[in-house]
Amino acid sequence: MNKRILHILCLSLILISITACKHEKKSNDIITKITPKPKVPSGPQKMSEFKYEKTIEWMGSTYTIQIHRFADKDLSIVSDEDGRKYYDNRFQVKILRKDGSSFYERTLTKADFIEIADNQYAKKGALLGFMFDRNEGNKLYFGASIGSPDPKSDEYVPLDITIDNMGNMHIRKATELDTPSEQNEKTKTEIELTEEEGV
Repeated sequence: MNKRILHILCLSLILISITACKHEKKSNDIITKITPKPKVPSGPQKMSEFKYEKTIEWMGSTYTIQIHRFADKDLSIVSDEDGRKYYDNRFQVKILRKDGSSFYERTLTKADFIEIADNQYAKKGALLGFMFDRNEGNKLYFGASIGSPDPKSDEYVPLDITIDNMGNMHIRKATELDTPSEQNEKTKTEIELTEEEGV
């Protein structure tokens, strides 16, 4: 009887060792997770809204510059390189005197820069930026841009804007290089040019 039990135990140990030594078959299949495609909004998107404020010393007094960018659904729809649609922006630009009264106030859209921007961005691009740069002499210098509304894109047309102490705004492409004589011609008003021509 003891031999029989011993014999069964030995067989059991052999079976256990055989199954323990058995190797699992390795698979060459690679399992990866498929990331879902981002959902494309069905309607136009809004670019982010922002507000900017800076107090400066200019022409012997203190001024506060306020700039507010916001998407406007009343403007024409614009699109990026992939055809995604966006609402274009408006910019409210205010320059306030020390007592809070308004020295300069204007709402700007892409239409204000359409003659300066190239055709591609004039049609499909958005008014992206309008920021204060510096004050020098009797002028305040700003930079603006018209281009692709895609926040990841770096395609745009840079523009230089000045506002003088009389409240006149002048716009030109930032890439233009002017000689002193060309700069003088550009800053002359239409009235001054017609008077020179004798009209």
